[in-house]
Amino acid sequence: MSQFYQNADPDRAQLLPTKDTLTALKSDVTLESAILELCDNSLDAWKRSNERTGKAHIDIDINEHGERTELIVRDTAGGVPRDDAAMLFGLGKTAKDQVSGAIGTFGVGAKKSLVNLGLPFQIRSRDKTADVGWTYRITEDWFNDDEDWTVPVHDAEDIQPGTTEILIEDLNYNWNEETEQELRNRLGEAYNMFLSDEMQALRGTNYDLEIIVNGEKVEPEGIPNWSFSPFDGLHPRRYKNIELNIAEFDAPVYLHITVGLLTKKSNRAAGTDIYCQERKVASRLRNAEGGFGSGQDRLGNFNPRHQRLKVIVELETDGDGQVLPWDTQKSSIDKHNPFMRGTDDCKGVYNWLRRTVQSYFDLDADRVPQAFLEPYDEDHPAAINDGKPKVHDYSDRTQVVKQHRPDTDLSDIKLITRKAQADAQLQITREDVLDEAQVDAYIMQLERESDRNRENLVTVSSAPAEVATEHPHEISGQISELARVHHHNGVYYPNDLPEWQTARYDAHMSRHGKKDLRDLSEAPDDLPATLGELDGQDGDDLATNNQGPTVYTADKLEDPSKSTEEAEIFLVLGGDTEDERGSRVMETTRKELTNQLNIGNSSTDEVLWEELREHLKESLD
Repeated sequence: MSQFYQNADPDRAQLLPTKDTLTALKSDVTLESAILELCDNSLDAWKRSNERTGKAHIDIDINEHGERTELIVRDTAGGVPRDDAAMLFGLGKTAKDQVSGAIGTFGVGAKKSLVNLGLPFQIRSRDKTADVGWTYRITEDWFNDDEDWTVPVHDAEDIQPGTTEILIEDLNYNWNEETEQELRNRLGEAYNMFLSDEMQALRGTNYDLEIIVNGEKVEPEGIPNWSFSPFDGLHPRRYKNIELNIAEFDAPVYLHITVGLLTKKSNRAAGTDIYCQERKVASRLRNAEGGFGSGQDRLGNFNPRHQRLKVIVELETDGDGQVLPWDTQKSSIDKHNPFMRGTDDCKGVYNWLRRTVQSYFDLDADRVPQAFLEPYDEDHPAAINDGKPKVHDYSDRTQVVKQHRPDTDLSDIKLITRKAQADAQLQITREDVLDEAQVDAYIMQLERESDRNRENLVTVSSAPAEVATEHPHEISGQISELARVHHHNGVYYPNDLPEWQTARYDAHMSRHGKKDLRDLSEAPDDLPATLGELDGQDGDDLATNNQGPTVYTADKLEDPSKSTEEAEIFLVLGGDTEDERGSRVMETTRKELTNQLNIGNSSTDEVLWEELREHLKESLD
């Protein structure tokens, strides 16, 4: 793949590559990667021309000529001066010395791409300030001559100023609608930072680029569908301008990390995306390259429970882009790159990922109920920061402060969840008395906690007492017991109960039948009218002890020690006949059973089994 050429000095040999080198380099190139390399050159030309402040187009067109397919890649990025004509195909030639932050840094990508796409090919360009353009053509004959690496350059008058055009005269690949769409998708991912208005708003850039494939516009991948949850600091955050300095390199590398939880689990979106020089290199990484796995500076193993976690890593430098952790194909990340793993004097990308992403990673393991994430997309009225990631400038920071991370205790979420759980027991909904930001999460969680349609719950205009949220089983049991006592004595009297207690009271009455009850207008003299009176307390105090409410009944459990006894539940088929068949279906404790039925733990066996029979009957109905 190389030849020795002897010069005038017999003690020295000149080592030059052969043109077979270019052919060999193309082995790892695909149609998509080849076209991406040509687009990279266009973006560098655009930066060299006007720092990407003007408008630019990249058009990719296909023309069929019988059995021959012609591919044209044309851009309006500013053109290439005639003196730099060799840069587009000269091996090792690159614009990185002329353009700070160049994408094309290795000097081989576009060259091997052109060889891969097909021969012959023509290159034409005209600098935006030039009176005339230039062109040259590479053929098979040129490749067969190892001694002459030059190519004739001719004037090209039929090309507009600021335009570059590459014509592949006979494409090596089959082209169809599927090929076309896959290419558009790949371009939309790779150049997301240049095409997506949302990503540019996040970065503070303003590019006006359009890429067209066979007449159809390329749509960007866009910004992740993060949840802008108003709870416990779960919203997405961007840590920008983290400066990575390693002494052996001339220029620093700047790191930006954006992290959040998606509104919905997505196997197609979750993971780590990595950009270098604003060009996406890797998508949805869930391995060591993306910061996951075991060991120092790793987040832990990515598994199906982490399908809400979305991380974006951006690396850029004004120096030589070859120091960044991408390969020559710009398709994979080198996890051993010093900027990724860090050095003794510089914390690397993985260390910063662990410190900024770890809380989100831990919380994404199904610790956050979906109700507190799914409703809160960027357009939700309660979306934090108007539906944009909160930005923290870390240009002068070395530590990630607690206030810049989610609250892993989830105190807000736990409180709303307890309210939903309590209200499901009480058969009410308090959505009208909650803060607006909490309503959607509460409703969704309430529907999950309740086996009833929310429309069947009673809406209250005032919040239940705090004790009802903290001890819903006990309070629900007290309400049911009060209703049972009234029903047993043939009366209906909820008048002295607060609004939030009447729903469960009425539910008990409806279940057991209200038809023959006396509807009283005044409190009965010989019966309790409130939970406080049921417990023998003054006023309307509510029992909150762990043993449950005191049951108002003439029959008491004779032996209090029986409250901890086991309860065996049998299913009997056939009734009182010789064919009767039975089987034990469940074994539990009295306390667990009374809690599930929302009655006091000291209720008699008669009350316990009556409530159980009614519960089973209601379930079967």
